[in-house]
Amino acid sequence: MDIPPEITDGVKIETRSRLYNQAYLEMADMLDGKREISIKRAVFLLEWAYLDGNLDYEEFCHQIEEVATYLQAFIAINHLDQYKTGKNFALFDYFSQPCSGNEGTPFSYDFEDFSGSEDYTKLFVSKVMRTHTGQCRSLPMYYKILAEAISAEAYIALAPQHYFIRHRDETNPAKWVNVELTGPSLSREIFIIEQFGITDLAIRNKVYMYPLTDKETVALLMSELWHGYTKKFNGAFDDLMWLCATKSLEYYPQNITALSLKANIINQLLMDHLASNGNVMDDYARMIDARWYSISDRINELDGLKWTMQLTSG
Repeated sequence: MDIPPEITDGVKIETRSRLYNQAYLEMADMLDGKREISIKRAVFLLEWAYLDGNLDYEEFCHQIEEVATYLQAFIAINHLDQYKTGKNFALFDYFSQPCSGNEGTPFSYDFEDFSGSEDYTKLFVSKVMRTHTGQCRSLPMYYKILAEAISAEAYIALAPQHYFIRHRDETNPAKWVNVELTGPSLSREIFIIEQFGITDLAIRNKVYMYPLTDKETVALLMSELWHGYTKKFNGAFDDLMWLCATKSLEYYPQNITALSLKANIINQLLMDHLASNGNVMDDYARMIDARWYSISDRINELDGLKWTMQLTSG
């Protein structure tokens, strides 16, 4: 499979999946302003490509629309539309309390294979919708999709290896409410910072605790696209991964995940080159090594912590 040359400045890019190609191209069009930004569609594309197309978009949308209809009725009946954060209250209630909208089953944390190392679909929003269980990636992403559906203000925010939701405070728009859906609970900012060891530098550089715009969220999902791809194809390192990282960083330059991906790819290039030339650090090897250090330095500049690279496993 290959990405059209006009997308890559005339360079032919070979990949292993037509579906992943389509997912990349649609998400790239969102980022480039050629297609409307849709968190729902971007999340669907990640899961659809991994599942070999065995996920129906109409049904995916129908389920979300059903919940959106419930949430809108809940807001109207409880007169929550008079509050700035009324829609957020409705969303939190839907996730945390038994109600008709969730068929009496609130959402909870799935402790079994929570990282998706054995079953990658454990990270999927479609799995959350089906089972009402998930983890710190899938639960807030589902919240974000529902917020998009009912036009609620809500943002994906990151901590190290963790996602959560932020929205503005009801009475003070300069303050933020931190919604933790794995509990669920509303977390104090200092608790998140201390629990995850977040540096002041990382906060200033908008690496962590930063409410991502919708475009930045799609850029984050673009950097996630490679992860499903390499899981599906047993640790594959190829051109699609580089494209995902580069396009993500174009619109979300402080994305540590995408920077780490680039460093991983460069390190693999170095390892392959050394294996082919008898482990001689020649000029080409030193050039690759210098590129790796430049990305490593960039990551350290962003979060203030010493970063060491680990090869991505399959």
